[in-house]
Amino acid sequence: MRLTPRLRVTSLLSVLALLVGVLGTQWLSGRTGDWAGPKHAVRAVPVAPAPHAYRDLARRAHVPPRVLGAQRPQASSEAAAATAPSPPELVPVSMPALSSRYAALQGHLDGSVVLAVRVDGAGRVLDAAVTRSSGDAVLDAHARAVVAGWRFAVPPGHPQGFSGELPMRFGASKR
Repeated sequence: MRLTPRLRVTSLLSVLALLVGVLGTQWLSGRTGDWAGPKHAVRAVPVAPAPHAYRDLARRAHVPPRVLGAQRPQASSEAAAATAPSPPELVPVSMPALSSRYAALQGHLDGSVVLAVRVDGAGRVLDAAVTRSSGDAVLDAHARAVVAGWRFAVPPGHPQGFSGELPMRFGASKR
């Protein structure tokens, strides 16, 4: 069996590290052989939280993450909001980056788009349509392409999926 030079060097370095570790341990053991141990009593400290801490964690309500820059739709009247149940909120769970060329988007990076997104029971995007355009067709198409690869959280009451509006803002932040 013939070893490649890289494997040979790696093996030699591993053996050398093992040898240094063994010799170092022997040397250190020889230097501390007459040590009697700590002068004070050693106490075991529990590292797990007390059982009541788990009950407190279970009582806390889970708050889903929010999309930065998301705008909530305004209700026309309080009576309409009280009678109709609110639609589930689109909460992104996985947002992989789109591999698009920056040069293709240059000059088309400013604006707001509102998308109507339809999600299946697993949180995958079935359809994304522009409901309020930014006025720039390239930016609108980019927003649809970006959202197509995202996954959203599916609320417990919607195992078959749901729809919602997703506002998106593009542009350089001036912070």
